[in-house]
Amino acid sequence: MTLVLAIMLPLLSAFLIPFFHLARKTLSAGLISIMGLASISAALAAAYTGWYSPAVSLMGGWAPDIGIALVGDRLSSAFLLLTSIGSGAALACALEKFGGGPWRFYALFFLLLGSMNGILLTGDLFNLFVFYEIFSVAAYLLVAFSMSWQALEAGLKYLVLGTIGALFILLGTAFTFMATGVLNMALLAEALASIPRETLTAISACLVLGLTIKTGAFPVHFWLPDAHSSAQTAVSALLSGVLIKVSIYALMRVCYIFFLGTNGTVFLAITVTGSLSVLGGHLMALRQDDIKRLLAYSTVAQIGYILIGIGCASAAGAAAAVFHTFNHMLMKMGLFITAGNLSEEKGTREICGLTGLWKSHPVWVAVFAVLSAAIVGIPPLNGFMSKWFIILSSAGAGTVIPALVIAAGTVISAAYYLRILSAFISPGEGSSSGLPPSVPRKPRRRSISFAIVGSFALLCLVLGVMAFSPFFRECFSSIGQTAVDVEAYVGLVTGR
Repeated sequence: MTLVLAIMLPLLSAFLIPFFHLARKTLSAGLISIMGLASISAALAAAYTGWYSPAVSLMGGWAPDIGIALVGDRLSSAFLLLTSIGSGAALACALEKFGGGPWRFYALFFLLLGSMNGILLTGDLFNLFVFYEIFSVAAYLLVAFSMSWQALEAGLKYLVLGTIGALFILLGTAFTFMATGVLNMALLAEALASIPRETLTAISACLVLGLTIKTGAFPVHFWLPDAHSSAQTAVSALLSGVLIKVSIYALMRVCYIFFLGTNGTVFLAITVTGSLSVLGGHLMALRQDDIKRLLAYSTVAQIGYILIGIGCASAAGAAAAVFHTFNHMLMKMGLFITAGNLSEEKGTREICGLTGLWKSHPVWVAVFAVLSAAIVGIPPLNGFMSKWFIILSSAGAGTVIPALVIAAGTVISAAYYLRILSAFISPGEGSSSGLPPSVPRKPRRRSISFAIVGSFALLCLVLGVMAFSPFFRECFSSIGQTAVDVEAYVGLVTGR
């Protein structure tokens, strides 16, 4: 029941919000907060269930081969925790900025939350596609929510490329059903082992390409920089911190269950894509003058680190990938929220216009510095530890090239984050946006946003220090083992 509620409560909230708006003409922040707490609590309850007693919910009592199965295990639980923390932070930032006013925004937010939980819990390929479609429509509209030309263009680009990705996923699903006659992932783990090699290649190409487009990895990243930089600050943080992580989960689940023992080329392709994403994302970020666009390209590179871990095709690689996924959520959400608030204060997103912030907002700049150090990979912060584990996993898989790529990416990222911090601490009040350089602004209270980014910065230090503790290693080792233990997943779903 907890697995069902994690999906149904946010979807029900999205359905009810328009009626509350019609009845009251306005929504209170308290009502939205209650809905958010209920939805996130349901997701956390499902995560608790999946972690301590992995469960399967067969909708309507139908058998797995013809019914809808929801599956909660340690891998899905880890991502449910991630999406709950990230979504809660984004909702709190939105409430602080908008109050309860924009009911369409909150309806889309809860629709997105419910579909994300659905992707994380579904046990069959067709419903993965269905939840992806709901997820994508809500994401497109949230990107374009401000209705500026820039946001509308970004939303349209996201729509076009997202639709291409969805078509590949649908094709892969159709090929899978034609070849095996089933769509349940646990049953497919057994059925795909006996189909012709050419058919398996077509299925893997369609599914992996479609999911890779959804992650925003290089070279199919074209939608990501515009979408992440043009959206509202809370949406940018949600996109980079949470949404692409759901696609990372889907890619892990599909590749490990379907192709771990049947098509090793898939994991080589993922490793190559990850390496290209690290270098391409960092080099493109180095050329940016818009701080949000720079952070968006940095996300492309961070996706690359995660893909390298997945491409190791091992429990250690999967654990390292999940660790970096969680770390990136903390680091990049904090960076986007901080950059968005500071840019609003200065009236520009151009890095050269963000001067004098150390004098006017020293605590915000200090937090940004900690998060920047973490994402670059300065020890003992969490970003260094997860990169180190990915390097060790790559070495264990018999390749050193990803380690060289990660080292090069670290150097490049240090260069552009130092450029941002140099602008923050340099004197001057000028703006390069074409606006008068000293427009007086009423200071905005952002106590909730600062509490969030401050907590995330503190967690970056705590997770880095704890990375070698037995408890921590046991937790992430169990997640990695769950990800690659196909027999355990099949046994959980089928009861064998």
